[in-house]
Amino acid sequence: MSSSSSSPRVWLITGSSSGFGKTLTEFALSKGDIVVATLRKPEVLKELQDRTSPEKLLVLKVDVTKEEDILDAFAKTKERFGRIDIVINNAGYSMATVVESTPEDAARALFDTNFWGATRVSREAVRTFRDSNPAGTGGRLIVISSYTGIRAFPIMGYYGATKHALEAITQSLAEELDPNWNIKVSLVEAGAFRTLSIQSAKRFPIHEAYLTPTSGLAKVEKLFGHLEKPETKLGDTIKFAEKIWELAALPNPPLRLPLGQDAVGFVEDQLKLVSTDLEAYRSWSSDLMEK
Repeated sequence: MSSSSSSPRVWLITGSSSGFGKTLTEFALSKGDIVVATLRKPEVLKELQDRTSPEKLLVLKVDVTKEEDILDAFAKTKERFGRIDIVINNAGYSMATVVESTPEDAARALFDTNFWGATRVSREAVRTFRDSNPAGTGGRLIVISSYTGIRAFPIMGYYGATKHALEAITQSLAEELDPNWNIKVSLVEAGAFRTLSIQSAKRFPIHEAYLTPTSGLAKVEKLFGHLEKPETKLGDTIKFAEKIWELAALPNPPLRLPLGQDAVGFVEDQLKLVSTDLEAYRSWSSDLMEK
């Protein structure tokens, strides 16, 4: 499935109201492709919808915590365009607070969107690519994760946990697929880009015991403060979209793709942490077999 194909590709993108989802929607349209943009509040894309042909853009109301919304979106896409070539599994939100101060109901709601919602989308994407698309065409499933899905750090514990879980379920799913289905799966570990995710992260009051200059919280709060300054240079979402466009056209795409120099750095840090502990305590596993 090449981007140079004579016929436009059909994209289904979740979380199209802002950030990566909206930028990818606009970018794919600018390249002449067809986009089904899904979001909880379709009115957000009214201006884009008004200036785009309905033959190119279909906007659907989808809350990924509701399976019926997801199934309906895939069915309407198939009915309108006959197939789906690329699914961008992007819907989600962030949360920033220490683990001890996070209300459990808020953490469960985060998992319902970031993990269970995304998993519902991935399952239906695979089913559609295998059973509903023209035989042998398969499809591309691109799951937007985060560097926090590889490298956990203070204040982002539950958010990172949703992404760690998403990384695990996506890798398992990818390895379960029969290569003959021609379904390609990629996880994109995004760094800090100019999106609303940092500014709009859900926050809760933090236990006073953590409010010390030597806590792990202090270092990360300083980083957050830097990222939220308008003069701070962050990743360009249009350049991000360009890379996703390239990724969707690769004949053999990677399972994992860190995007952003910060993301690459965090992944490298995690590899070093794991490697250091592994080598230091490798011998502990040398004689654990039953006699």
